[in-house]
Amino acid sequence: MNPAVSNDPQEPEFRFCPRCSDGLELRPSGDARLLHPTCVSCGFVLWQNRTPCVDALIARGNGRDSEVLLGRQSDGSGWDLPGNFLNATDTIEPALRRECRREMDIDVEVGELLGAYEDMYRGTAIVTLVYLCRVRSGEPRPADLIDEVRWFPIVTLPAMASAAGQGAVAELRRRLGM
Repeated sequence: MNPAVSNDPQEPEFRFCPRCSDGLELRPSGDARLLHPTCVSCGFVLWQNRTPCVDALIARGNGRDSEVLLGRQSDGSGWDLPGNFLNATDTIEPALRRECRREMDIDVEVGELLGAYEDMYRGTAIVTLVYLCRVRSGEPRPADLIDEVRWFPIVTLPAMASAAGQGAVAELRRRLGM
């Protein structure tokens, strides 16, 4: 497969079908208002959906004394929640626990869903599911992708690098009556 990238938003980013190598063209699929790259020969649809992600808002304490565990991104983008893209074979909770181990070397207990947040990440449209979590075991330390971890009082958090982090913190504050 040798897809060509197009800068024209009316043309598909990929021009060749990953199944049969024939050409792709934008066609309605399911909803006549939405166009997706579709193979002119075999009918394969190259869906252009948002990419799912999971993040953990890790908290400890109660009420106004609650603290939130954040990691500072080693790429310089700022403080954020641990998490990442869901892989094709992932299920949510195991993927979330994997990302917390990978980024902070901790095992977490996954709690309730705080919310779903739409955003862009390096040009990719994403939707992030954020769950309230607690540390089950391990001492938080920087691991893959982050260079520092720190507990912050929920009342004085640094600026968050992602819309999902910002939204989830606001939701937790709302649930705590703040």
